[in-house]
Amino acid sequence: MMFDSIHNLHWYFSKTREFPGIHRKLRELREESQLSPDDWKNLREQRLRRLLIYIEDRVPYYKRIFDEIGLDPHTAVLPVDLNRIPILTKDLVRGCLNQLISDDVDRCILLENATGGSTGAPLKFYQDQHYQTIAAAIDTYVKEWWGIRPYDRTASVWGADREFQDLSFKERFYLWRYRSRSINAFRMDNESLLNFLKMLESWRPPYLTGYSSALETLAQYAKNHNINNLRFKAIRSAAEMLWPHQRQLIEETFGSPVYNFYGSREVNNLAAECPEEKRLHLISTWRYIEIIDEAGHQVPDGESGYIIVTDLSNYSMPFIRYQNEDIGRMAKEPCSCGRPGPVIDELLGRSSDLIRTPKGEIIHGEFFTHLFYGSNGIRRFQVHQTALDRVIVCYVKDSELPSEHISAIIKKIRARLGEEVKVEVQVCDEIPVPPSGKYRFTISDVRL
Repeated sequence: MMFDSIHNLHWYFSKTREFPGIHRKLRELREESQLSPDDWKNLREQRLRRLLIYIEDRVPYYKRIFDEIGLDPHTAVLPVDLNRIPILTKDLVRGCLNQLISDDVDRCILLENATGGSTGAPLKFYQDQHYQTIAAAIDTYVKEWWGIRPYDRTASVWGADREFQDLSFKERFYLWRYRSRSINAFRMDNESLLNFLKMLESWRPPYLTGYSSALETLAQYAKNHNINNLRFKAIRSAAEMLWPHQRQLIEETFGSPVYNFYGSREVNNLAAECPEEKRLHLISTWRYIEIIDEAGHQVPDGESGYIIVTDLSNYSMPFIRYQNEDIGRMAKEPCSCGRPGPVIDELLGRSSDLIRTPKGEIIHGEFFTHLFYGSNGIRRFQVHQTALDRVIVCYVKDSELPSEHISAIIKKIRARLGEEVKVEVQVCDEIPVPPSGKYRFTISDVRL
């Protein structure tokens, strides 16, 4: 108990210095959780109006847009009039970067960030201290859902540009202070996986977090080598789609609950699974999500479409109605856990992860994972659609694989895509993970 108190005090004062106001924001988040769904939405609407009023005369891009559409944030009917604001795309952010930054802000104090560019060119943008503080508060708040204290030991399977031994003393000291240890998901091999698992056995962190594919690799290695004594209070899967077969393997191997966590580098901490029902809740009133169709119209709850995100915390470079290129669906019914935030019923992944057919059908990537996973002899696969009538199927053999087995899988793929689609099969020694560290089971170069 004494050590817990020391670690708690250290976390409290360290975070106060790093993220001024974090503890007040954390209290506000806890208070939000006690609101009714209607009051929760009203608070979010107030924050939306406050942001629109602020940017009206301060952000050149939105000043021009508001003039063009005749939007007065003071009298706008929200959230209905939000639909009048054009969708913000990655290309628009690249082309209008300077116009999206507030005239009131000192650009020297902005924090530059960028996406990894896993589906195209990297995207540069800026965030402010207010955004960073709220993001840190949301992260702490969500971990409370899962029984994780902010100062608990944390292990991560995450991408890093440099190995631990190459970090500066200051960087290593930071990780030590916050009781954090990791394995580089960009450079995992048998030796590093074994060493990391041995470390976990002796260190016993209650919290494990990482990319779903990297967690899957760790779990598969542990299973193959009969390392079956690791348990965690919570395992967080983030930054990638979490497929059912991955969740099952990770939970069964570690005997621990896996929680899906949704966000992006542009606007993080959007939604997380509750421990009661494992449904994906919008976490905070600082984030706003819409689902739209190809024509840009909002779709009813229960229907799939493009996810559109509005961040209500970054006043310095606001993302309003930003299309993050993900596809999802909002739930019709609230969750029985009682949390007031709306529920994302299903994430379908990136629009570029969905396979199209010549007949206009869209095939969810899970169709392919169901075909390949559970198939003895196949360690990893990837389906790459290069044209509407051409698909490349790559797979890595784990052991001897009967030719009729892969033939049966390809036959099912051809039947689903259409006989006019050419399916090319490639046996690979390895399917590389892209620089972003996010493995993609399906890739489509064909636009919706």
